[in-house]
Amino acid sequence: MKTHEILLIDDDPMTNFINNTVIKSEFPNYSPVIFENGPDALAYIRENPKSFYLIFLDINMPVMDGWEFLETLSKDTSQYNLVIHILSSSLDSLDKRKADKSNLVTSFLTKPLKKDVLKELKLGL
Repeated sequence: MKTHEILLIDDDPMTNFINNTVIKSEFPNYSPVIFENGPDALAYIRENPKSFYLIFLDINMPVMDGWEFLETLSKDTSQYNLVIHILSSSLDSLDKRKADKSNLVTSFLTKPLKKDVLKELKLGL
């Protein structure tokens, strides 16, 4: 049976707290799974390949940044059902253009996650 999961991948605990609170207020039946780095999130996805993942991904993180996460995931993405939204504080137009060019990225959102933006995404949960 496929399950639906929301993943928050961000190294900042305060950002994760805020985004988790917003998601839970809008989708009370979901408890986002929080990862502070890309490798831990990738391991989780690989261990649970049958789930549908809604991922909110930060770009600037230590260990593995968001772009490295996407590059690694793109090598075996066909076996996963996922939707990825970049959730970043970056104002760099190059980041936005890079996200637009990625086949894995659905949208580029500005931190923190807001209720009205979450509603507009029509997440299919």
